[in-house]
Amino acid sequence: YDVTVTTNDQLLVADFDHHCIYTFTLDGNYVSKFVTKGPGRGQLSEPCGLTTDLYGFILVSDTANHRVSFFNEDGKFVHCFGSRGSDDGKFNHPCGIALSPTGNIYVSDYRNKRVQIFSTY
Repeated sequence: YDVTVTTNDQLLVADFDHHCIYTFTLDGNYVSKFVTKGPGRGQLSEPCGLTTDLYGFILVSDTANHRVSFFNEDGKFVHCFGSRGSDDGKFNHPCGIALSPTGNIYVSDYRNKRVQIFSTY
């Protein structure tokens, strides 16, 4: 449902229905697919939004797992945060994700009807 360009000029596409991220060249040629479906760390379930930071990390709103997952440019899992709930730092179907120039992470928390802001850098 979302696309972004990495710092090494690759196009990433979040595939909500197939629970993965596809990598393409900027010309549209398929390169690879990363991540498998599931609830485990490093797995995705209905990825909706994605963005990249200046360090090359890929941030994914992992909608059905109610968290934000981080991957390196090679698609290897780095870490995640969040869980299901309505308290601060918890999500109920996070969808959109964006980074501010100062490094704040903005996550639209769909079913909690809010946007949460996290500072990381």
